[in-house]
Amino acid sequence: MNRPDRTRLRFDPRTQEYCERRTREGKTRREIIRCLKRYAAREVFDLVRPVSNGLLS
Repeated sequence: MNRPDRTRLRFDPRTQEYCERRTREGKTRREIIRCLKRYAAREVFDLVRPVSNGLLS
């Protein structure tokens, strides 16, 4: 998951703004990358997670 995060950091304006905000908060680049990886993992998980059709409740 290293390459997508670095690519987003270079080209995605939302990610660049996030990085700038976190830098102002005092986070290191390494900490920012770690947070971006977590965010990306959550996005991917939401995409691949099966949708419940209500039969299990």
